[in-house]
Amino acid sequence: MGQFGVMIGQLVGFLIMLMVGYGCVRLRFYGQTALDGMCSLLLNVLIPVLVFSNAVDGADRAQLASNWGVMLLTAVMYALLILVFWLVAELLRLKGSRSHVFQASLIFGNAGFIGIPLIMALWPQNGAIYVALMSIIDQTLLWTYGVWLCEPVDETTGGNAIGARGAVVNGSVNGAGSVGNAGSASNAANGGSPAVVRPSPGTRVLGLLKRFVNPAFVGVMLALILILLGVKVPDIILKPLHTIGNMATPMSLIYLGGLFALTKWWGVLKRYELYAGLVAKMIAFPLAFYALLTALTAEDAPMVTVPTWLERDKNALKGTVSRMPAREDIDMPIEEHLIVELYSK
Repeated sequence: MGQFGVMIGQLVGFLIMLMVGYGCVRLRFYGQTALDGMCSLLLNVLIPVLVFSNAVDGADRAQLASNWGVMLLTAVMYALLILVFWLVAELLRLKGSRSHVFQASLIFGNAGFIGIPLIMALWPQNGAIYVALMSIIDQTLLWTYGVWLCEPVDETTGGNAIGARGAVVNGSVNGAGSVGNAGSASNAANGGSPAVVRPSPGTRVLGLLKRFVNPAFVGVMLALILILLGVKVPDIILKPLHTIGNMATPMSLIYLGGLFALTKWWGVLKRYELYAGLVAKMIAFPLAFYALLTALTAEDAPMVTVPTWLERDKNALKGTVSRMPAREDIDMPIEEHLIVELYSK
């Protein structure tokens, strides 16, 4: 009941923050302009600081090496999520931006706003290391693959539309005003198909950097570099960073509450993919992933058998010595007389 009570308490707090944001907008204390400013502050300052401070404070190089399995498991989970919701989008026949937004909203969770506070409330002593390691994978994917999914998708008409990256579309020139070379121009004049101007490799690399190098991603990479180099950020710096990062949860929920007040829900609730996605993300995937992990670890169960003189609380992630072990409780091949001889020298 302890952990359940903590979780309910956190969720009630989140609901209150949402209602505060909703009420402020409905009472016209502020509107869309203020919400845009809050969103910019969250994305460019609060979330990057939250991720950076939790990562550098919760993990060091040794923990990164010894708990690499946490990062691997997180990567596997996201790989499965990406595959599953791509397939679900295909089965639902979603196209273009609608398909990408569907996938982005269901692949990624609200870890920064809700997940991290819940984990830290449930496991205050051990949660930080797992949050830090998980955030490295989670935030890297969110601010790269997630950013790509949320970009507008150029709809094709008759297979003749080219993306708005500076290519020719139905005979028009690219964004820089060039039309390729003279041979391409003469080919088009003679009734041939217009040539597509391909961006140079340097232009494509620069475009990728502009899309993926954002404050949150920079925060993750900077934290990872400091961890790998063994650089310890002083507490005098970490403390104010934690204070700033902790503002992300209340402000994000107040922001979301304000968005709810401005959203026309009827159009959203009529989307059939909303209900299919919720069932897949909240019920089907967790059960299937749990079954997969259980099946994969079933053979290793004898290796982690808890001794009879220890009591384990799996939910609280702690153990208690119930009694001192007797000689028969220790099944390791130990020759006691050698220990006696060593200490008698």
